[in-house]
Amino acid sequence: MPRLAAAIILALSLSPARAELPNLSADASGAPGTATRLVVAQRSYLHALKTGEVLPLLAAIRLARSVTLRPATGWELTTEGTPPEVSPPPGPDPASAVALVIAQNLASEDPDLQDLVYDLDAQLPRGLLETAVAATGALAPGQSDSWRIALFGEVAAELALIGDGKSPLALTLTDDSGSRLCTRPASSNPALCRVTPARNGFFILSITNAGPSAVSYRLIGN
Repeated sequence: MPRLAAAIILALSLSPARAELPNLSADASGAPGTATRLVVAQRSYLHALKTGEVLPLLAAIRLARSVTLRPATGWELTTEGTPPEVSPPPGPDPASAVALVIAQNLASEDPDLQDLVYDLDAQLPRGLLETAVAATGALAPGQSDSWRIALFGEVAAELALIGDGKSPLALTLTDDSGSRLCTRPASSNPALCRVTPARNGFFILSITNAGPSAVSYRLIGN
């Protein structure tokens, strides 16, 4: 009897720990998706803007245009802190018309590059484009947003954070038990979390403005 009682006590003591294990699949495989593609496009775009190189700029535009963005539904937002008095404008977007104008200006003295820009502008999407979902936000210095997002078990998920570059943003993803699944330190560069949950559940993605200026951002999911 004492052994049985000890076994029961041990089982009960282990149950909460097991229940609070991180909601992560043992098989976290999965090919890069649309959110990863947009992060790569954004990084290439920012590099091209700094260096004035046309070819990386065209590659970024082509990559960004290969994904159709749709508004995220079912994502619940909770905000801490006082929002900025004036909402900052959206950040640079390689899929925008502005990006193409920049490419045209950079290629203005090279006929071959002009042809590449013209071809890119004239191209029409072929077939059905892959999609991603997106939400936008703005944060004052020190302010935080928390997004409650549902993810499916055993399905690879990607969550990308793309700020406007005016202030560094920190990113943390936790499951419904509070276990941290992904953290990205404050940076002005695009950030990406890739996870595969073990089961269906809700997850909290927290974004904090760690810089001195107000910042706008896009949150993208695959």
